[in-house]
Amino acid sequence: MMADTPRFEQALADLERILRDLEDGTTSLDDALARYERGVQLLRLCYGQLKEAEQKIQQLSGVSEDGKPQLQVFDHVASVDKVARRKTPG
Repeated sequence: MMADTPRFEQALADLERILRDLEDGTTSLDDALARYERGVQLLRLCYGQLKEAEQKIQQLSGVSEDGKPQLQVFDHVASVDKVARRKTPG
């Protein structure tokens, strides 16, 4: 992440502030358009950061024959739900 790129939490807070500013209707058209454009940039940034985080969430599932770790996508279902699914017929 670049030094001037806001963290996810900061970008989300900025998006919320922009939304409030646009909803109150007191900004000029030029300012509203500039804030809207900034909001779109922040939204893309947030989606990108979420996608990157999703790709990083992997769990080690073992080691291959050549000693390299085998990774699989993280299953985000709670352990309790997994047990319940196994017990449920169907």
